[in-house]
Amino acid sequence: MKRVAFILSLIILSGNSNAQVLFKTIVPSEPVIAGESFRVQYFAEDASAISNFLAPDFRPFRMVAGPDIYPGEMSHQNNFRQSKNYVFTLVATTPGKYIIPGAVISNNGKQIKSNAVMIEIISKDNAQKKLNKEAAVWQSEYYLRPGEDVYQKVRQNLFIKVVVDKKSCFVGEPVLATFKLFSRLESKSDIVKNPGFYGFTVYDMVSLADKQLTTEYVNGKPFDVHMIRKVQLYPLQAGTFIIDPMEVKNKVEFSRSVVNKKTEQQIVEGMLNSSGDTDLPAEGAEVVETEISTAPVSIEVKPVPEKNKSNDYTGAVGMFTIAAKLEKSDLKKNEEGFLEIIISGNGNFTQLGSPSIQWPSGIEGFDPLVLDSVDKAKIPLAGKRKFRYGFVCASHGKYVLPAISFSFFDPDSNKYKTISTKSLPVSVSNEEKKNIIIEEKKTSIAAQSEKISRIAIGVVVFLVLTVLAYWTLRKREPAVPTVIREKTYASVEESLQSVRDLKTTSDKELFKELYEAIWKHLSNYFILAGTEKNAHRLLSILKEKGAGIAAISSLNEILSDCEAGMYANASLSVDKEELLKRTKAVLEEIDKTLL
Repeated sequence: MKRVAFILSLIILSGNSNAQVLFKTIVPSEPVIAGESFRVQYFAEDASAISNFLAPDFRPFRMVAGPDIYPGEMSHQNNFRQSKNYVFTLVATTPGKYIIPGAVISNNGKQIKSNAVMIEIISKDNAQKKLNKEAAVWQSEYYLRPGEDVYQKVRQNLFIKVVVDKKSCFVGEPVLATFKLFSRLESKSDIVKNPGFYGFTVYDMVSLADKQLTTEYVNGKPFDVHMIRKVQLYPLQAGTFIIDPMEVKNKVEFSRSVVNKKTEQQIVEGMLNSSGDTDLPAEGAEVVETEISTAPVSIEVKPVPEKNKSNDYTGAVGMFTIAAKLEKSDLKKNEEGFLEIIISGNGNFTQLGSPSIQWPSGIEGFDPLVLDSVDKAKIPLAGKRKFRYGFVCASHGKYVLPAISFSFFDPDSNKYKTISTKSLPVSVSNEEKKNIIIEEKKTSIAAQSEKISRIAIGVVVFLVLTVLAYWTLRKREPAVPTVIREKTYASVEESLQSVRDLKTTSDKELFKELYEAIWKHLSNYFILAGTEKNAHRLLSILKEKGAGIAAISSLNEILSDCEAGMYANASLSVDKEELLKRTKAVLEEIDKTLL
């Protein structure tokens, strides 16, 4: 008996050792309407040993998005396993039956392929016929049956969710947060509170204005799903941060008469109440008001490892390449040259600082202009950031701009990597750069004189017309004086008045007061509210208005520092006087552009 038991145990162990990871393909069980999107999911039950996911060729379908990767956790024989779901969004244009091929993953060096699945695509006419046949079974949720609890019905058929792609990440590694409204009801929804993304740099991908609407099944029932907001969140420092709730007020209309009405939803932000929504319900219908919100989400942000961190590491997280080039390698004395450094790849572009340049003796370098070109649909951000440095040399000779190193942390491999450019030779001739500045100044002065003359003539004409208007009005209504008011702008000094008492102000209070003062001062020119009130949108507007790249970059750094100090319980060694001076200089530079 002992020998038999021993043999059986060997068979069981052998079976377990050869067991493979469960990897399957999931498609909608119901036919898909031609022209509408649907999701294909590749689900791996045990993701701990998975690598090298390879998607199949989806032709003749058109791929809209993907792969969106959703990690999860499953219980298997009292053990918890980390699962992973790769999701693609496809569109089919022609009715018929198609095979969705399996995907391939590597598991401990072995390739595993998921199952192929058949899917049916039907025309809109056939879908409508199918819908009409099911109408008797699937009554519209617009109908409120006798004795039915209206609030329970709302809870079951109208809710809001926030989904994050991860709850643990490194500093600088993005977290994707998606806010969705699910509804099967005739409803009007108003977003009354947006979440604060404290401790993160925020990059908006999708907003309410994009009006993205899809259909998803929950417990076997189709829901209209409205994409409210989709953002990439880049952590500023280590710690535990909370994405607080998004709050929504709803007006839901029901009918107590049996109807087969397709429900429709309206979703706005801070508009229903302010616009005086006074629409009366249809005859025999009633309206109930409810409030819903997302659950708060906790994100654990880990510090990047200290081991093997290079001295020139400045916080870049992702996968990058670097290149450098000179606009001209042969210059004259005192002629301005330009060095361009381009960092490409994917990662936290919004947080990349300018590389440090060790200019050779005899060459004077200047602060760079920063230009971004990124694809907001990619996670993390993909594209490039260009740094354009100006420099001059007063003496002739041959110089070499040394190689420029750039270090970043790769969260996929959990390692630091350092990349470098090639050194670049610069030749400066003994010929002096012709001084055309004087001529340019003369031209500029002449242009300014002409401009001043035009302005003076305009002022004279305006004053004459004003006097004529004054006497005309005085003759008609002598008892009523005319008052002309000009719009006044708060100066930078006035806006920063609230942060003057630096000796008694704590770091956290200073960051908060400075952050509020900056937004208050910029409200001189434009007001942002709701989802529009974020640094990314503000900096985009300033760029459109013609503000300098250097000023925009400095303002972005100051706002990021303020957010870190306000919300991350940061203990930062900060020179308060220097921070205030830097903020004052940046705002004054922006004022010159906008006034």
